Amino acid sequence: MKKHLAVLAATAVLGVTSAFAANPFSDVTPQDWAYQAVAQLASQGIVNGYPDGTFQGQSNITRFEMAQMVAKAMARQGQVDAEQNAIINRLANEFSAELNNLGVRVSTLENKVGNFAFTGDARLRYTGENDARASKFDYRARVQFDATVNDNTKAVVRLATEKEFGANNEDNTTAASVDQVYVQHNFGKYATATAGRQDYVIGNGLVFDDIFEGAVATVGKDNLNATATYGYLNGNTTPVSHYQVNYKPVENVAVKGYVVDYHKKGVESVHGASLDVNFGGHNKVWAGGEYARTEQVGASGEAWTAGLGYGEANMEKAGTWGVKARYYDAKGHSALIAPTWDLISAGHKGVFATVDYTVAKNVGLSAFATIDTKDQDNKEQAEAYRAELNYKF
Repeated sequence: MKKHLAVLAATAVLGVTSAFAANPFSDVTPQDWAYQAVAQLASQGIVNGYPDGTFQGQSNITRFEMAQMVAKAMARQGQVDAEQNAIINRLANEFSAELNNLGVRVSTLENKVGNFAFTGDARLRYTGENDARASKFDYRARVQFDATVNDNTKAVVRLATEKEFGANNEDNTTAASVDQVYVQHNFGKYATATAGRQDYVIGNGLVFDDIFEGAVATVGKDNLNATATYGYLNGNTTPVSHYQVNYKPVENVAVKGYVVDYHKKGVESVHGASLDVNFGGHNKVWAGGEYARTEQVGASGEAWTAGLGYGEANMEKAGTWGVKARYYDAKGHSALIAPTWDLISAGHKGVFATVDYTVAKNVGLSAFATIDTKDQDNKEQAEAYRAELNYKF
């Protein structure tokens, strides 16, 4: 495409209307059919000439030059209508590589496209046990919409669908559900409040890592902050309060302490703590653990886990990987409500191993397995294992 045609299209996209703009280029005269368009975009700083003062409008425009125009158009998206915005977004997608080289992340468009960002993930999973009848394949897909309400407030909605292969339902279809919907507001730099249905982790996930419905308030900085919540864990009809302090005395050490109180007479409370330490070259070695004690009328129980790991799989970098092995011991009355490692259960002990590998950018393969699983009387129990293929988009 010739440069003259490109700038004429850009004036239409951007709606530039500076009718009396002066022409800064020596090779573009008032008799040139593209004179007005070139002058208008030059006055807005959207197009630039060469050091010798020429525009060279008869030359073919390069992708890099076009990307420069798109980058400057992106900065004006708040001044154009929805149709023009859509054109700019399509151009940004087309020239994303060149824009990234210019230091303009196309992802910055996300909060400008109708104030929405769209992200998602998909998973194919196989879960098995020694009893083959318990083995199954299933899939899950989720799409998340993040809406920027204003500088301090955002709203999030996530749609999800999940189904076991071969499982029957009434109409043989898979329905989508809203598994997240919440609003988050920042009160200055150090306080945030969130209300609604959201993903939530207590400690490092030994007790709970699932959906929480209620209100969450966080105060503090990255190295020291406190969280207080009130609501419902994983659809439980008994409300709970959760209080947690997160502390990083140094960059490579993280400590968490928490208390969960159930608002029902005779039902348990849970308190616990976790520790994570990274060391070695590039902090690739990990050591950590978590302890949780459950208190309830007539019974109590404790659960703990400790482990080592090496490496870390990064979904942004193909070829990265990580392995971890944890020993766990969960007494019979310990409250493992919805743990991250849902292959383990109360009343059991043993080793839980994980391997993660990034096959390609945004494509990860994970494997999980229990080893030497026993009950509290040291009787051998069925092992469980799982393999997942995860995609992010």
